Amino acid sequence: MLLNFILALLPIIWLFIAFLVLKLPGYIGCLTALAISIVESIIFKSLAFDDTLVGLTVGESLTASLEGFIGAIWPIGLIIIAAMFAYNLCVETKAMELIKNMLTSVTNDKRVLVLILAWGFGGFMEAVAGFGTAVAIPAAMMVALGFNPLFSAIACLIANATPPTFGSIGIPTTTAASLVGIDSGLIAGPAMNILAIPALISPFLIIALIGKTEHSKNAFKDMFGFTLIAGLAYVLPALLIANFVGAELVDIVSNTISLVVMLVLAAKRKPTDDPVFAMNLSSEEKAHLKDIPFGNVAAWSPYILMLILLIGTSKLIAPINAWVSSFVITFSVYSGADPATISLTILNSAVMIFIAGVIGGFLQKASIATMGRVLVNTIKGMWKAIITIVFIIALAKVMGYSGMTSSIAMLLADLTGAFYPALAPIVGIIGTFVTGSTTSAGVLFAQMQTEVAALLGVDPVQLVAANMAGGAIGKIISPQSIAVAVAAIGSIDGVKSVDSAIMGKTVKYCVLLGVIACAVSYITAVII
Repeated sequence: MLLNFILALLPIIWLFIAFLVLKLPGYIGCLTALAISIVESIIFKSLAFDDTLVGLTVGESLTASLEGFIGAIWPIGLIIIAAMFAYNLCVETKAMELIKNMLTSVTNDKRVLVLILAWGFGGFMEAVAGFGTAVAIPAAMMVALGFNPLFSAIACLIANATPPTFGSIGIPTTTAASLVGIDSGLIAGPAMNILAIPALISPFLIIALIGKTEHSKNAFKDMFGFTLIAGLAYVLPALLIANFVGAELVDIVSNTISLVVMLVLAAKRKPTDDPVFAMNLSSEEKAHLKDIPFGNVAAWSPYILMLILLIGTSKLIAPINAWVSSFVITFSVYSGADPATISLTILNSAVMIFIAGVIGGFLQKASIATMGRVLVNTIKGMWKAIITIVFIIALAKVMGYSGMTSSIAMLLADLTGAFYPALAPIVGIIGTFVTGSTTSAGVLFAQMQTEVAALLGVDPVQLVAANMAGGAIGKIISPQSIAVAVAAIGSIDGVKSVDSAIMGKTVKYCVLLGVIACAVSYITAVII
C-alpha cells in the first residue's frame, strides 16, 4: 500500500521538483508530469498491480489525455482568452487609463487599491465566472496600475484561496453534493465554517506582502481596521448565508458586500501621506485623459456587460440558464470503462465574456480590425499558459482513470485512522493541485470522503465539506491557476521561470491556510 502511495505521488512530487528546484517553465514541468503518469499507468496495467492502481492501456492513456485536452480548451482556455482579450482591448483603447484615474480618485493608497481589486473585485469575478477570471482580470489591472507584476499575481492567488468553494454560483459545492446524495445546503455551512479563519486572514496576508514588496515596515499603519473590515464584510455574510440559505449565493452576496463596503470606506479615507504607498497620476497622465474619445461608463462597459451577461445566464435566472444550457454537445472520448461524458456548452461563460469585450470595444470606439489584432496578439501571448493548462488537465484525467488519485486519498485515510478528519482538507488541496479545479476536486474525492466517514463513524457532511474547503485553498498552488496568473502579468525581466517564482512564494501561504483548515476540520468533525 505504501509503495502504491509513493508511485501514485510521483507526478505530483515531480511537479514540485520541476517548479521549486529545477525552476522549469510551467508547460515543460506539466508535460513531463503527464509523461510520467502515462508511463506509470501503462506499467500498472501490465503488471496488474492491485484493485486500486488499475492502470491504463496505451490507448486508454491517450484517450484519457485527449479528454483532458478537450476539457482544458473548452471552456477553461477559452474563458481565459476571452477575459484577457477584454482586458487587452481596454489597454489598446486607453480605457484602462480612465479606469486607473477613477480608481486613484477613490483612493491613492496602494494597500486599499490591492484589497479592492484582488480581494473585492477578484472575489466577485470568482462568484459569477470562476475558471481563473478571479486571478487573470484583477492581476492584469493591477499591473496596468503600476503594481509589481509578481506581487500582483501572488496577491490575487492569495485572495482566491477561499472563494472557489462557492464560485460560479456555488457550482463546486452543489456538484459534489449531488454526487454523494447530500443536500448542498448541508455541506455549505461546515465548508464555510472551515474557511472562515483562512478567509479572514487572507487580506492581512496581502497587506503584509505589499509591505514586504515595497520594503516598508509600515504596511499596517492606518490599515488594520480597513483590512479587518474587508475580511469581516465577506466572512460574516458568507457564514450566515452558507449556514442558513445555501451554497449558491454565498460568494455573490458576500463579495458584493465586501466590495461595496471597501469602496465606501475608501472614498471617505484621507489620501495617504506615505510616499511608499501613494499612487497618484501625474499632470501629464491626466492631460492625456482629455484626448480619449469616450467616458468612464464606456471604459468600464466590458466589465459591466460581463457581469450582466454572466449573472443573467446563471442559475440565478433559471429560465434563461435552461435555454442557454440546451445548446450543448455531449460525447465520450475515453476508451476504458466508465468514461466521463463530455458536455460542451455552446453559449458558455467564454462566449459571454467575449461578447462583453466586443460590445465594450465598440463603445470604446475600437474598429473591427483593431479588435481582431488584439485578439490575435492575446492568443499569441497566452499559448504557454494554455498549453500548461492542457497538460495539467490531461494529467488529472490519467491519474484519475488509472487509480492514482484514489490511491493517494485512501492511503492517507488508512494511515491516519481516527485522525483523518484533520487531514481531509489535504485531500481537497491535492485534488485541486492536480486538476486546477475545486469542482473537480469534489468530483474526484467526495464519494471517497463519505466512504471514509462511514468507516470512522464520522458525519460524512463534515468530511465532504472539508474536502471542498481544502479544494479552494489548493487553488493557490495549482499549476493551472499559476499559469493563468503568468498569462495575466506576462514575462518579468531577470526571472527565468515566472511559474516557479510564483509557486515558490505561494507554497507557504497554502501551508498556513491549509494547517488552519485542517485544525478546524478536526475540531468540527470530532470534538464538537
